[in-house]
Amino acid sequence: MIYVFTCILVLLFIVTGLEKVVKFQEFSEKMSGQVFGKDLLPVMLFVLPVAEISCAVLLVVPKSRSVGFALSIALLTMFSTYIILILLHVFSTQPCPCGGPLEKLPWTGHLLFNLFFLIISGLGLILTIKERRQEKLT
Repeated sequence: MIYVFTCILVLLFIVTGLEKVVKFQEFSEKMSGQVFGKDLLPVMLFVLPVAEISCAVLLVVPKSRSVGFALSIALLTMFSTYIILILLHVFSTQPCPCGGPLEKLPWTGHLLFNLFFLIISGLGLILTIKERRQEKLT
């Protein structure tokens, strides 16, 4: 199961991270409409794709897999929190910086999508920790 969860998350983060890099201008324009302010924009434009691609790399390397699962949990928690705030109408604008098929999803669909991957990340982390403990006992 760890391998399956790893593959699913690597695919998710490679696709989303590389799409932000390859379509940087489009990503930048969508992010400029976010509620975070113009000062934070340059940081987010750099940090988000780097974090997503780094997460995929960490997941691929067995020794860093637990860190990859933890980073995945952190990223998906942040994204899900943002969506929950949107659903609660906390922000005056609700632009979607998403690409691909997610652009067409309503916010509740986005949240369910993220929660699915958040569950996979949590289970992957738990299973990885258990596996490491078993290896130490043998």
